[in-house]
Amino acid sequence: MNFLRYFALITFAFCLAASTVSAQTDSSAVADSLLLLQLQQSMQPTAPSTQQQSAPRSTLSTNPDVSAIGDFRSSYTSIGKRKVDLYLNQLEFQVSSVVDPYARANFIYSFGKDLNTGETTSDLEIATLTSLTLPYQLQLTLGKFKPVVGKVNILHPHVFSFADFPKVISNYFDDEGMYVEGASLSWLVPNPFDVYQELTVELGRVGSEPNASFVRGDNSQLTYIGHLKNFFDLTDNATLEFGLSGLNGPNRFGFSTSMGGIDLTYKWKPVRYNVFQSFTWQSEVLFSNMRSTEAEVARTYGAYSLMEYQFAQRWFVGARYDYSGFPDDAARKEQVGSLLLRFQPTEFQILALEYQYTDRNYDRNTSQVVLRIIFGIGTHAAHQY
Repeated sequence: MNFLRYFALITFAFCLAASTVSAQTDSSAVADSLLLLQLQQSMQPTAPSTQQQSAPRSTLSTNPDVSAIGDFRSSYTSIGKRKVDLYLNQLEFQVSSVVDPYARANFIYSFGKDLNTGETTSDLEIATLTSLTLPYQLQLTLGKFKPVVGKVNILHPHVFSFADFPKVISNYFDDEGMYVEGASLSWLVPNPFDVYQELTVELGRVGSEPNASFVRGDNSQLTYIGHLKNFFDLTDNATLEFGLSGLNGPNRFGFSTSMGGIDLTYKWKPVRYNVFQSFTWQSEVLFSNMRSTEAEVARTYGAYSLMEYQFAQRWFVGARYDYSGFPDDAARKEQVGSLLLRFQPTEFQILALEYQYTDRNYDRNTSQVVLRIIFGIGTHAAHQY
């Protein structure tokens, strides 16, 4: 009997222990399963919220791009009362934006120093509305703009490598070139050859300030401009651009001025070392016939040729030669030689040192040294190639 009692007690104890272990094992398995489920859920990508799905973002932004560009200079001139000078040459504000899917607007307002009076002047340089969706590869620009005459006139001073525009531009137009208020229509000419051709036809009145060759004119007199651009890929590393220009409009004598121009630009920028090396050779010539009376016509011309070589990532050297007459006086002439050293730490800052010698047949010769610092903030549109 005692044996049976002990056997029953041992059997009961074993069953109790077995049931306890089984319960502990099942509890641990449940915990592990819950942990595994949580890990799997955390690794799955999160589904977008209902609010994000219901409000997709538009790809068209009408917020304007705003930029400001300053041009500070220090100069020495061999003649004049003030031989050494420090001044802010120009401050330019630009606002541009798409108006809608069919047009884009651009406005440039500048503050500049008049070197003759020393006063700061302001001017609305550019105010344009440009089409984006015209058929047949056409583009129409309305407003105030710089007409396409050669390569330099379309530029703003801070874009040009040298401190001043070539004399053919400043003597025949103005220090910063020519402005027109009117319309510009450009056409990308289709052709079966491997040539990029663009024909531009423009008409309007010159800006509020007349230039040396053209004035606003009376009644319905307008200024007409045409330019044909031909662009070739010579190799993978080199391009050639050849352009023809023509102009006709009223002058200050009450008659008209006719002009014709040729521009040639060669650029070398190797594909392999394009960040460290480049070379540009650019030349223009402009012929002018200005009628001052029924019997008198002044036939003059001007030209320039420049070269710029990039020998390191941030360093450039350049040279330029100018020869220029004056549109209303065939007797006056001047020749200019310029040397340039340019350092460009980033695309937002440029430091340039330039020496220039001017030989005139109507006044004293001059030497000038200019240290130029250009800086920009904001979003600035890319420049033409």
